[in-house]
Amino acid sequence: MAMVNCDYLEKVLASVRELANLAFAEDMPEGDVTAEVMGLQARQAKAHIITREPVPMCGAAWYEEVVDAYRRHNPTAQIQVTCLAQDGKRLKAGSVLFELEGDAASIVGLERTLLNFVGRGIGIASATAVYVDAVTNDRTRILDTRKTLPGFRYFDKYAVLCGGGANHRLNLSDQVLIKENHLARFGGVAAAVAHVRENLTRPVEIQIEVDTFDQLLEAIEAECPLIMLDNFTPETVKRACELTRGSCRLEVSGGITLDNMQAYLHPLLDRISIGALTHSVKAPDLSLLITED
Repeated sequence: MAMVNCDYLEKVLASVRELANLAFAEDMPEGDVTAEVMGLQARQAKAHIITREPVPMCGAAWYEEVVDAYRRHNPTAQIQVTCLAQDGKRLKAGSVLFELEGDAASIVGLERTLLNFVGRGIGIASATAVYVDAVTNDRTRILDTRKTLPGFRYFDKYAVLCGGGANHRLNLSDQVLIKENHLARFGGVAAAVAHVRENLTRPVEIQIEVDTFDQLLEAIEAECPLIMLDNFTPETVKRACELTRGSCRLEVSGGITLDNMQAYLHPLLDRISIGALTHSVKAPDLSLLITED
């Protein structure tokens, strides 16, 4: 049940599979002693995971990987989980995300780890949606960065898509990003861009980070496809957007928050990248409610 377009979904699923295996290995190395001593295996129950606040859904595409990992660590588990919402859909407070049915021991054993994954995914999607909703034109896209939790790169970036955002480079392998130290080595923008074009062995996107207006003009002259304006002032961003730049796209990065983003927005700005989408995750208010048969 996913409505999010993601061309690396298999990598998302593979990473969740690995992360969920690790999560249950550390959470129940010798089973759930509380459930065992309380005799919860003999009690049938149903449960619902609901959201107490409006959120974008994130989890429909990968939740089964978490459930399957739980079954691998607890082969006697009797549990069925059904997702009731599509990824990317905006849900109202009180919406039911998942239905769980099985013995009470299995439900409580799965509960915390599943909520941890869903909470992180929805937390990132929610933060992204706030920024996306604050954009006042049809052109500017909100992007993430590589400031993701180690091991959660594909998971975190998929969550950004669920919130309506877009992904910057997934990793160091899929895009060239020319930065300040590279410019110093090659003696300037034109030389650095030319060197990259002459030496690339496979087709990947080329981006250059500039921190002065003169560097920006050089990057446009060099026809660099993507130009990152690093820590530019709102006034300088406006000047940059109004330049004749052909097919060069402009991205603003560095210190952008909800409080100051409106000052940077311009109808001709292509992208804003924001590290806080993934490095400062606030979990949503989710609850799992159990009713026993």
